[in-house]
Amino acid sequence: SDVYKRQVSTQSTWGQFKVSTIDVFKVDSSSCHPWVMPLEYTLKRYSLLYLKFGIDAQTRSDLRGLVHSIPSGIHAAGVVTSCIFDYMYNLKGLEPASDAYLNRRSEIHTRCAERILALSVRNRGIYLKLGQYLGNLNGIMPREYTEVLKVLQDSGPSIPFDEAKVVIEHDLGRPVNELFASIDEKAIAAATLAQVHAAYLHTGEKIAVKIQFPFLRTQTPSDLAVIRYLTTVCTRLLEWRDFKDFDLLKLFTTFRASLVDELDFTLEVQNSELTRELFKNDERIYIPRVYKEYCSSRLVVMEFVQGFKVDDREGIERYGLSSVEVAKTLIDIFGKMLFIDGHVHCDAHPGNILIRRLPQDEKRAQIVLLDHGFYRSLSDEFRKRFCEMWVSLVTFDNRRLKRVCAELGIGDQYKFLPLVFLNRTRASRKKLGDSLTYQEWRSLHEDDVLSFERINGLLQSLPPDMMYVIRASNLVASHNLTLGGKTRDRLLTYTDMALKALYPNRLKRAWACLLYTSDAADDLLCVDLGGRRIIKKK
Repeated sequence: SDVYKRQVSTQSTWGQFKVSTIDVFKVDSSSCHPWVMPLEYTLKRYSLLYLKFGIDAQTRSDLRGLVHSIPSGIHAAGVVTSCIFDYMYNLKGLEPASDAYLNRRSEIHTRCAERILALSVRNRGIYLKLGQYLGNLNGIMPREYTEVLKVLQDSGPSIPFDEAKVVIEHDLGRPVNELFASIDEKAIAAATLAQVHAAYLHTGEKIAVKIQFPFLRTQTPSDLAVIRYLTTVCTRLLEWRDFKDFDLLKLFTTFRASLVDELDFTLEVQNSELTRELFKNDERIYIPRVYKEYCSSRLVVMEFVQGFKVDDREGIERYGLSSVEVAKTLIDIFGKMLFIDGHVHCDAHPGNILIRRLPQDEKRAQIVLLDHGFYRSLSDEFRKRFCEMWVSLVTFDNRRLKRVCAELGIGDQYKFLPLVFLNRTRASRKKLGDSLTYQEWRSLHEDDVLSFERINGLLQSLPPDMMYVIRASNLVASHNLTLGGKTRDRLLTYTDMALKALYPNRLKRAWACLLYTSDAADDLLCVDLGGRRIIKKK
């Protein structure tokens, strides 16, 4: 939907503040500290005095970005401080793993996540991207965080076209009316870093114009500096509280690296062309054409394509298409990316995946993949080790899993990977797709397996590529369930892809399956060993 609303009422160390309704793209000033808003108003008011005198539109946007970053940094510092003290003092004196401790910690998780949500939508830009990044870390971040922040996955605030067109005219050096026959001034979509407008070329083709927000050119470096400083302060405070192994700077470094790539739209064009080449023989996926002559580092012009969002199950089925078949196709596409090609789309939220009829066969569905700015190219060495790790997880081969994870630098934290990827414990012998029972989850909490310290230890040990793989896998898992697909089918398809990557020869692949433990027999007998699926006889 275009607007998300969320009730927020949180206790800050600076006093009680309430936002009765946060329209996710218009945050009420009452959510800020009392002197932050006057400061921002004063800065913007006096900046207007010199913005109007002989300065071009792009420079004005640059200055506005710098002005906005000052109160944004102050507000971010307040939110981070309130979250730190919330954890430090409200958990003090409680016995870990007790009911009181677990309930209190869940309440604090929710409060802090809501503060981060309010901060993200108020400060916009990379703060919004950071909130989205944290909300996609299912299986790693606490459930309360991912539940609260998931509203940021699909859309963001737009800006007036008069401000957005500055990028077009500055980067291409010509007025908008000379470049396009017409352009819709109302954005048809908006995300964390850009917005999209429908337009027509003078040759008559309908296009989509993706425009990066003009203020990000100067606001991003200053916001990144603030976030890095706050991350450093948090790490020092955690060390002071005897959490000496916590290094939040690693997470920040990973986030910053992905953000820098995503802000360069020339990389998006390159990624779309490579993806089109990798899937040229698969008619089930379509990559829109890009008009390179109209593109720049902040502007992408592509073919306009219509379809249903991947999470619109009712719309897809009303259109006469099978949502389960769509789920299967999506799993096949991302399984190939993760295990075979190593070129992974890491931002597969609903707004970036459209479903339409296959032009050659209107009874079948075709997936249109959009927004190719956030990709990760996995090295062959990492990809093969990831395939080995996956097969080891599926087949309960803990010895092999430990060895592969040591090579990946994960170390003793490998024991938590079955929870992250398969939603089962290392000691479990359940079939793929079977979820944990309430008693098993309770046991994990009582044994302190899901503690903040253990989760942080896992985050610290994971290589950056693994973080992106988990993100992509989690998004596909969510879409699969929304479309009515089964978790078991997704995991079996991934196992099939991993085996094909490790053993391209069909006979070697079949022999490798026979060598695995009997506990995994029911799963391995259901994977495709070369063109036909083997089903175990009763």
